[in-house]
Amino acid sequence: MTLYTASIQRQAKSSDGTRASIMRFNRPYYKFDAWIPALAPSEELLLGYKANKISWDEYEIRFKAEVLDKQKDLIAILSEAALDHDITLLCWENGPSQCHRRLVAEECKKYKPKLQVVLK
Repeated sequence: MTLYTASIQRQAKSSDGTRASIMRFNRPYYKFDAWIPALAPSEELLLGYKANKISWDEYEIRFKAEVLDKQKDLIAILSEAALDHDITLLCWENGPSQCHRRLVAEECKKYKPKLQVVLK
């Protein structure tokens, strides 16, 4: 199966499988099946980046320390589940290049190298 990433702003598709929001903040009108805030950046990190007080390079380093290094068990479970079920990780940004959903998906691929990852 496949681990996808997508913007929560995009229309849901049946091919998304389980849609998991990994955003810090959600709204009732967002469409997702599961919310995993443990895979979201801290409010301080998110707001610092959005306010251009933190570069993307610094954001990546801090996100790794704050989330990826601390949530290894959760990432391992997510990686394992994505081998058997399509899962789409959702966040706000339109593209994955400067979005933490890409960082989470890439980390999942490290846990399960055979996992197919599609970044959108």
